[in-house]
Amino acid sequence: MLNVNIDQEIEDAKILQKDKKYNEALAKLDALSDAKLRKKQKFEITLLTGILKMNLAHYDDAKELLNEALSLGENNQDLYQQTRSLHQLGIITKLMGDYPQATELFREELRRCSSLIPSYYSDLSYNFYEQGDVMMLSGNYEDAEMYFNHAYTFADTEHNYHGVALAMEAMGNLYLRIGRHSHVKKYFEKSVENFKLANAFEEANLVQAKIDQLNNQ
Repeated sequence: MLNVNIDQEIEDAKILQKDKKYNEALAKLDALSDAKLRKKQKFEITLLTGILKMNLAHYDDAKELLNEALSLGENNQDLYQQTRSLHQLGIITKLMGDYPQATELFREELRRCSSLIPSYYSDLSYNFYEQGDVMMLSGNYEDAEMYFNHAYTFADTEHNYHGVALAMEAMGNLYLRIGRHSHVKKYFEKSVENFKLANAFEEANLVQAKIDQLNNQ
């Protein structure tokens, strides 16, 4: 591992993950397995490997790695590492269908992030979005609407266009599910607008496809 910039390798793996080149990203991280790592580097590699395993639907492996990342964050006494791990653990638990446990993980994230505000303020939007999604999936539509509205409020306050877009898409999905069709298109259109402002054009196109489908009905 001579002359390897470990931090740069981790950042490159994050870019590959963002580009959905998950196996390439895993290979890059695996190549660092024999490197002498600082505590922060070990955490970042463990967390990202867990996320990549989740992206590839290797849920059991992902959950094990994300729990390991949480333990590393606790050993490092780093609250931000802990909240990031808890957020991803909430997502993987949601994907595995354990909605009560997912809710508890997201709420634990909120409890631990309280001392990180205001620096964590923008991230709260994603926490509330995920809690709303869990509520919607479990049929608690009134609570889902409340959380999605919270997600929108925090994202809008921080000018977080991506967070606004997610919240608006979620509201559209919720209203479609409960039959309030007159509001759906409005939320989807606002979602597309904000995804574009966030340069998230692939996500914007996916929501636009939902609008097109509604227009063709």
